[in-house]
Order: sequence, then C-alpha cells, then structure tokens
Amino acid sequence: MDQTEVVRKRHRRGRPSIMTVARVAIVSVAALGVTAFVLWLKQETPHPRAAIAIRESPLVQARSLKSPLQTVQSSVLAYGLKKDLVSAPAPQVVQPPPAKAPVVNRVLPVWLLSDIPEFAETKNAGLSPAQTIEQLRQSLRESGARQMGHAVRFAMLNLAELLAMEPKAWAVSLESPAASENRASSMLLTFYLTYLDRAGDGASVKALLRAMEKGMSEEHAVREFILAGRSVAELEREMGKAFADAGVDLQFTRRGGLAMRP
Repeated sequence: MDQTEVVRKRHRRGRPSIMTVARVAIVSVAALGVTAFVLWLKQETPHPRAAIAIRESPLVQARSLKSPLQTVQSSVLAYGLKKDLVSAPAPQVVQPPPAKAPVVNRVLPVWLLSDIPEFAETKNAGLSPAQTIEQLRQSLRESGARQMGHAVRFAMLNLAELLAMEPKAWAVSLESPAASENRASSMLLTFYLTYLDRAGDGASVKALLRAMEKGMSEEHAVREFILAGRSVAELEREMGKAFADAGVDLQFTRRGGLAMRP
C-alpha cells in the first residue's frame, strides 16, 4: 500500500466527513430557527396577567387601537364639536320685559259729578253768577229743598262722610232713600269747587283729576288739591258760608258712615 494513502486515511479518521458537517449544520440551523420562533411568540403574545406583562410587541399595541374608521369618526365628531363651539352664535341676552306703566286711575270720585249740564250750559251761555245760582236753587227745590222766602234750605251729607264715600257704598245707596241725598250733596260740592271755591275757576278739581290720572290715590289728591291745607271742618264752614251768601242754607247731616280723618 502506498505510504501516502495511509497517511491521508489517518488524517481523515480524525475529522468528520462533509456529509456529517452538512447534516449537523442543517439540524443546528433548524434548532436555532425553532428557538427564535418560540422566543418571538413569547414576545408577541400578551401575558395573561396584565399586572405581570411588562412589554407588548407593536402588533399587540396595534390590535388595541381603534380601527381607522373609528378614528376618523372620532376626529370628525371632535372637529364638528369644536367647529360648532367656534361657529355657534353668542347666546342672546334675553332682555327683561319693559316695566308696565302704572295703572291710570280714571274713575272719578263718587262725590264729583261730571253730568251737571245745566250749570255748564249757563256758564257757557255767559249768564251771570246770580242766574247760575238760581239754576242751582231750582235744582235743589226739585230735590226736596224747603223754600224759605227767596232762599232754600237743604239737608246735605256732611263733607267728612261724603269725601270718604266709596263706590261700593254709593252703589248700595242707590236702592235706598239715601240715593237722592247723595246725589244732591255731590251736586252741591261739585258746584262749590267749580264756581265758588277760591278763584271760582275749578282749578282744584282739574289738579285733582290730573293727579289721579297719574296714579295718585284719591285721598292723597283730595288732601293735596281740594283741602289744600284746610281741615275737612274748615272746608265745610267755608262752603256753608259761600252758599248762605248765595241764598242756599245748608244743614249738614250725619249718617254715621265712614268719615274722612280730620
């Protein structure tokens, strides 16, 4: 046997063959691949207990996110809400309704008559005061006044009760004999305030009506413009004297009704 061949066999006897090396390499690569795959799966699969899981892979994080459609819808809603807030008009300030005007008191006092046309006609006709007084005396005669020579005597309700009379009491009296006395007493007071009191121009009555139209109470207006610093008793005395000078003797009577304070 050739000596050289013997030496080569000895060398090959200590080294693995090419086929063996190839087989080992294939098995090793396969084992490494399996190991790497197992490790990758462990990283990709979330830990069953969230408190222990430290890190999740990007795929797991991606699975926990909303879908693109949901993300777009959320963005649209958020933008729409923001747009609505920006474009929404400023809230209108509701103005409180204007305060109502005070109720105008257009009701005349019951003792103030507005329907004494015979006296208005005589004044407008340019008749003298004596002729106007005669018209008054004739009206009193028709209401039951007693004739005393040229003068007449008439029982009139006292001013304290007449000025304090309320519409309800006036209405109740219409069904009683007091209606005639109330009517005649009111006529006398209206006549006096219009033609005989002070300047005889009815200024006090006009001022009273204007004040009541602006909301002043009747009692306040009477004290302010009719009494005008006088007591009820003083006004009654002045009225009695003025009518006595005109041929009308007034007998102020008391009925016991509501009376105006002095």
